[in-house]
Amino acid sequence: MMNRRQFIGGLSVLGGSVPFLQANEQQVKSHEAKAKSVIYIWLQGGMSQFETFNVNFNKDVLGKSTPIKSNVDGIQLSHYMPNMAKQMDKVQVLATVQTNQGAHPAGIYKALTGYNPRSSITHPELGSWVSKLLTKKEDTLPNFVSINSRRSGTSGFFPGMYAALPVLDPNEGIKYSRIHKNVSEAEFSERHRMLNFLNDGFGKKHGNKASEAYSDIYQNSLNFMKSKDISAFDLSKEKESISKLYADDEFSQGCLLAARLAEKGVRFSKIELNGWDYHKDLYKDLPANANKLDKGLSALLQHLSLKGLLDTTLVVVATEFGRKPEINVNVGRDHHPNGFTCLLAGAGVKAGEIYGKMSLDGKEPVENPIDITDFNATIGWALGLDPAGEVLSSTGRPFTFGNKGKAQKQLFMGS
Repeated sequence: MMNRRQFIGGLSVLGGSVPFLQANEQQVKSHEAKAKSVIYIWLQGGMSQFETFNVNFNKDVLGKSTPIKSNVDGIQLSHYMPNMAKQMDKVQVLATVQTNQGAHPAGIYKALTGYNPRSSITHPELGSWVSKLLTKKEDTLPNFVSINSRRSGTSGFFPGMYAALPVLDPNEGIKYSRIHKNVSEAEFSERHRMLNFLNDGFGKKHGNKASEAYSDIYQNSLNFMKSKDISAFDLSKEKESISKLYADDEFSQGCLLAARLAEKGVRFSKIELNGWDYHKDLYKDLPANANKLDKGLSALLQHLSLKGLLDTTLVVVATEFGRKPEINVNVGRDHHPNGFTCLLAGAGVKAGEIYGKMSLDGKEPVENPIDITDFNATIGWALGLDPAGEVLSSTGRPFTFGNKGKAQKQLFMGS
């Protein structure tokens, strides 16, 4: 039996991130979009480029990472990525991403928001920008969903309705999204009628922004529960030919959920796979996490391709910074913000290529560096948004999701 605390918490989970009742009318759009949706894979901790997707370095830099061939001539990756080696014709490797933040909290904040952290303000994550700027009244699902994360994506100075809808376990879907089995439709409707009656009376005498916000959350929750597309969160409804592509772990299942959400038009899904901070025991601890990423990402790319969704879905693999080329005394790699690897796939990116070049000693870019703000600006631009389009904060200050970053249009075909 659900208690009052659980019920209120369920409402906040459902309604607090379901903004389609109050959809934004002023969209910052400037061009035709390359992508309809973004699936953003977040590897918190600082993924090592040398043990994953970039092995174009001196042999001593690679440590125990062995280059293997991919299905694209001239592109190699680490032996920890055997499944992804068969999918590199769908992938663009960005080898020279940079950030000015070398510590985890600041690096995470900069990567997810595009801004340096400030004590005076909290900036929205990119997914919140997308939700605010692209949500329409006819949308039946939230446009920012965070999967496998205990921390939902922050809306920063935007209203809470633009924060991510959190899905802690992709196999459980959305909690509190169905009428209790012991309550009939008629009983539920009558309870709703009585609640509206009480709310109307209270609102006339004592109404304020807080009470109105609570009523909006409740109404948003009801709309979400009645949405014909809520079945996207039920993985058991996927065709066996697709679901069998995926492993049983939470990351792979999260990738399956994100693909289903993209198919239903959800604009931005973020999947987390944490634990990449290997300062010691790199070759003992990394293989298990690398295996999850290898299987889940390769299955996702196959899924999207088989369903014809890869052309309209931008898949992003991102991390806060990379790792140093030196193996330290604890057999690990330390933080390296000056040149690391991220991936793009789908939505017309120039797949099957490596963009940018690092020095052979792995220390710095020697060709085409990309600042993390450029990276974020490019993602938003792919959705049709103007990275320089201003939106006012609650205090009237103008901000842009791109900060000072420039969209890297050359990464896409026909641009």
